[in-house]
Amino acid sequence: MKKFVIGLIVLTFLLSCVFVTAASPATETLPNGAALEVTISDPTTCTEFKVDGSGTRDMVVSGTAGVGLGEPDATLVYVMDLSGSTEGGSGTGCSPIYNCEQKFIKALNGAAVSSGSVDEVGLVVFATHAASADMSPDTGDQPIIPPSGDGYVATVVDSTIAHDGDDGRVVKYTEKLVGYQTYCTEALQRALAVMGSSTNGVNIAVMVSDGTCDDTGGGGMTAFNNAIAALHDAGVTVHTIAAGTGSSCGGHEPGFEGTLQMIADGTHGQCVSIVDPGQLPSIIPDLVSTTLDSLEIEVDGHGKVTIPNSEIDPDLPHAGAVSVDYATTVPDLAPGDHTIAVTATGHDAVGSDSVTESVTIHVFDLALTPTAASNELGTPGQFHTVTATIGGVWQLAGRTVSFEVYAGPNIGKTGSCNTDSSGSCSFTYTALQGPGGLGTDKIRASVMLNDPKGETMTAEATKEWKDTTAPVGACPAGPNPAGKVPPAKGGQRPDGFYALTATDAVDPSPQIFVVDTGSGTIFGAFASGTNIKYTQAPGATPEQKPMSGEVSWHITGKGDAAVYAVDASGNQADPVSCLVPPPPK
Repeated sequence: MKKFVIGLIVLTFLLSCVFVTAASPATETLPNGAALEVTISDPTTCTEFKVDGSGTRDMVVSGTAGVGLGEPDATLVYVMDLSGSTEGGSGTGCSPIYNCEQKFIKALNGAAVSSGSVDEVGLVVFATHAASADMSPDTGDQPIIPPSGDGYVATVVDSTIAHDGDDGRVVKYTEKLVGYQTYCTEALQRALAVMGSSTNGVNIAVMVSDGTCDDTGGGGMTAFNNAIAALHDAGVTVHTIAAGTGSSCGGHEPGFEGTLQMIADGTHGQCVSIVDPGQLPSIIPDLVSTTLDSLEIEVDGHGKVTIPNSEIDPDLPHAGAVSVDYATTVPDLAPGDHTIAVTATGHDAVGSDSVTESVTIHVFDLALTPTAASNELGTPGQFHTVTATIGGVWQLAGRTVSFEVYAGPNIGKTGSCNTDSSGSCSFTYTALQGPGGLGTDKIRASVMLNDPKGETMTAEATKEWKDTTAPVGACPAGPNPAGKVPPAKGGQRPDGFYALTATDAVDPSPQIFVVDTGSGTIFGAFASGTNIKYTQAPGATPEQKPMSGEVSWHITGKGDAAVYAVDASGNQADPVSCLVPPPPK
């Protein structure tokens, strides 16, 4: 019986995506009533994950799987032969036969408790007649009780007595007599009546007898077949056990054709023949066993892959009731939606089943363009724009991207924007001018992920603001000490008065140097706006002397003067000639 299955498809997430903070198990019920469960604890549905440096993402998928640990959903009725033949004989470790049956039923009940699948148990004893045992000392007749209830099952089973000159019987907790023959039909009818007290979805009877059915006086084959059909129609499975050398699954009394095999076949059960009644407990795993067989993982419907035991604790297959932990890695998930499914498979004595839990996650990519850029600094109002684009998420539009210049000359500048339908938006900032604006900005963009851990996705870009342009140096006419600017003659300054000037796109105060072209002597550095007098004297020693008034320096050189400027970045302008006439000979 299927209880519930948790399964979500990608379309659901495209419409509305809310991550689940606590994993709930997907559950199926095995034919014996045991719950088969699997969970995916991590990742949780709808969580977004960022790609790593390779542009993909390895995903660790972990969770639990179990069998027989959920709410049990089975009723198990033990059907015990107390006919006269069970008073004799023996088996390994037990004597007489009904004592072997007692040992078997008590062991079977213990296994039912351990399996985690059985909610209720009852006992039917039969010979000429059949009776349901009173399973509890409580007031009234209690046909079914929990299998682990206060030791009552063992007490009732131990109170059974086979025919020995008197009727077979069960003494506890209400004495009931059943005679001495082996009439199977009434035993089946009584088992069905006990099942009527059950509210579980799975009903199983286990019938053990050392003889063959003899119902010639109990309605014959018609009643026998009708009893089997009624069990079948009620969904009851009957496993039959032929115990001892005088019994077999296909054996029957002369004049009666009913067999233990027919009972099993008619109710989708199985019949087992045990020559030595003392070996009855050895078949218990085949009757109530619950096993967790395997775990498989599938990504995006591309086929199931078995999770190896190196990634499961404890190893599989493992008999239930059991819970295991698993952790396996799904490699190389590209940006986009991914459905991850984990399937647990288990089996019991009747058949196997599987259950699948799935989650849909999103692998997230964030890219900045340009990732690296370089510009000459030096234009007022200069700006830089970087565009963020997200990919691989279920919701592209309306995502808030935060930007920060976290290092470089423009550190501290921030902004944010919301993505458009293509997952993009842009951030623009104005560059700092001057020498302080030189260097490389490091820009970080971040987006909050849909993640219970509160993680963010980040991407980075760089912007270099450089200065490779030389300043412009000049030597226009300068004033004399009295503040007057003498006129030029033939492109020369006869009196040698020049103003030293320089301009630069970045450096507001480039340095200026004066070169004596006759000797190569360099004078300076001078600030822009410095006034000088330059004298050409081929036989003189080049020198620089201070002057007064509007002129700061008197420079003497062997040749004409040339001026060049150097900015703070080390860019040097080509020399500019500042001509003066040589002195008369």
